[in-house]
Amino acid sequence: MNKSRVLTDFARVINSDRYQYTESDIFLMENMQERIAVFDVYFRKTQDGGFAVVAGVQEVINLIEILNSTSEEEKRMYFSEILEEEHLVEYLSKLKFTGDILAMRDGEIAYPNEPVLTVKAPLIQAKILETPILNIINMQMAIATKASRVTRAAYPIAVSSFGSRRAHGFDSAVAGNKAAVIGGCVNHSNLMTEYKYSIPSVGTMAHSYVQTFGVGSNAERTAFETFIKHRKNRGKNSLILLIDTYNTLGMGIKNAIEAFKNCGIDDSYEGMYGVRIDSGDLAYLSKKCRVLLDEAGLKKAKIVLTNSLNEELIRSLREQGACADLYGVGDEIAVSKSNPCFGGVYKIVQIDENPVIKLSEDIVKISNPGFKEVYRIYDKNELAYADLITLVNNDMDKELLIKGETLTIRDEKYEFKSSTLKKGEYTVKKLTRDYVINGEIVMTEYEKLFDIMSSQRYYLDSLEKVSVERKRLENPHNYKVDLSSDLIELKYNLIKGIKAEIEK
Repeated sequence: MNKSRVLTDFARVINSDRYQYTESDIFLMENMQERIAVFDVYFRKTQDGGFAVVAGVQEVINLIEILNSTSEEEKRMYFSEILEEEHLVEYLSKLKFTGDILAMRDGEIAYPNEPVLTVKAPLIQAKILETPILNIINMQMAIATKASRVTRAAYPIAVSSFGSRRAHGFDSAVAGNKAAVIGGCVNHSNLMTEYKYSIPSVGTMAHSYVQTFGVGSNAERTAFETFIKHRKNRGKNSLILLIDTYNTLGMGIKNAIEAFKNCGIDDSYEGMYGVRIDSGDLAYLSKKCRVLLDEAGLKKAKIVLTNSLNEELIRSLREQGACADLYGVGDEIAVSKSNPCFGGVYKIVQIDENPVIKLSEDIVKISNPGFKEVYRIYDKNELAYADLITLVNNDMDKELLIKGETLTIRDEKYEFKSSTLKKGEYTVKKLTRDYVINGEIVMTEYEKLFDIMSSQRYYLDSLEKVSVERKRLENPHNYKVDLSSDLIELKYNLIKGIKAEIEK
């Protein structure tokens, strides 16, 4: 077998763009490799102008595990195949990550321009992680954020993630379903997601299953009864019958009711049972089916609706009074169909102890310099009021915030837009957590990421603390993300310095 086709876990680390290694070669030749760089991962906007849901931190930390546990021989095998520079191959073959990674946890609610994840490490170590980190974070945050929109539209009706077959490859299907669960989906359909993340998978049946038994009413009823007979005593397997293979009202729902009764399934059944509708006028059909199920005494039978659903269609179904107990959503979540490119970036903000900045004619692309962390401020009603981005070191606002003292925060662009937080009238939470310090994984934080349902609960608890106006799917009310006074001063001093050079 061609060895280039055999990929180990280390391939995830070098799932990278070549320029990062070209630059690393220059850094090595210039003896810059030990300079300490700080890079921020953040995003500039969301689909609706609101918040995003953090996901993928677990896999980013796993990159560090892989990098530090892979043998020198295996690293050399890869690098010698793809890099011409022998001195760089030698350096990278011995490379281990010795820096720090700070991040918001999976399930955190995040806003534009605040660091979701920060890498502080020797320059080459930080540089080569850019693409693999963005590859993970952009995909998973896109899906988690889309799942958040869909589940908020459906609430209080639950949503399942059913999009594996439309996902963009293996990792997208497996980790994407995990991200969808973090973003509010009650479950998913993917076996490998269950295996890797211990989140139970669910499923119903396909049209091809029904067709396997033949064409027509007798064949459909036989398919249903056979399914029930073999699955009704199998623990977690639910009895959801797909009723639109031939005719939903004229045949499917009648055969489902008869099959349930013939197999002894009624409202005394301890498991979940019901029907799924995957085509046609879902609002009309679901209401008709609900009446027929109730008239047959099957009042606990569930109705699952699928078929290219998204947040807009689900909201429309609810407005029409559709009878649904569960929505199954596929490609709209699996590929974040309405906003497939999340747009997270990885920008250097400090080299050694010197903050750096990226300027642009496009104001949104001006970066925030320095080594930073994020705090969330809650008002007297325990609702999230504002986020404050501070410098990690030597930041007066941060010290006042931690002590709960009176503090004024302001919009960096408009000094007249300010808010005074009075002592005793607010609480604060640090969103930035330490996951890797000096190359060592902080296991107490890392292990929390393995409990995906805990990450989902964290997201849902955080969502409860977001005001109704800021949760709406269209034109959400603006949420304050402010810079500390020291950070504003640092940023604008750098801008003034560059401007002065241009004017000369």
